[in-house]
Amino acid sequence: MCRYSSKVACLSFGLLSLYQPLQAAEYSTSKPLEMSEKTANPSYIALMLDYVPAADNLYGITLAPYHFDNNYQQWGYYLGYARSRETDVIVPEPALSYRQESLFRLGLSYSLTADLSFYAGGSGYISTVSCTNNISPKIVDGKPTWEEDKTTRWGAEAGLRYRITEHFILSAGYNSSTESTVLSIGYAG
Repeated sequence: MCRYSSKVACLSFGLLSLYQPLQAAEYSTSKPLEMSEKTANPSYIALMLDYVPAADNLYGITLAPYHFDNNYQQWGYYLGYARSRETDVIVPEPALSYRQESLFRLGLSYSLTADLSFYAGGSGYISTVSCTNNISPKIVDGKPTWEEDKTTRWGAEAGLRYRITEHFILSAGYNSSTESTVLSIGYAG
């Protein structure tokens, strides 16, 4: 039994002696400049409220994280969603109809300076028209059947995002699927 325990002890000491130089290399303090370069652009997440003046006004939110990989500090991404209110469409009585629009946005951003970023990506603009078919079932509390017609228009967008203070951010860009601007104001933290 002692023969095996000494081999295990030797093996564990050998592994420990290999581990210590790796650990020392990983947490080396001999290069303080590398540490300051990595923290030069702090990471943050921006949460913004959006306004898109399309056919119907769309309101939404955008989530934009920045600088989480030290090898790609200038890069970030964003994800946005906006939606309009239901707008009544005039149709002959007794039919009912309304229209609603939504916009999905996804893309990349690149920091030109510590506070100014350029962003670009793709978008999908969905216009939905819902209407009744004027046919009601002849039962108690019968309601007409609703039908939907969706059209999707794909496009691209580009713009600039500027962090005015440490926590206040503004953004403006152009979206080709809505053929309008995208204006945003938000919090970066």
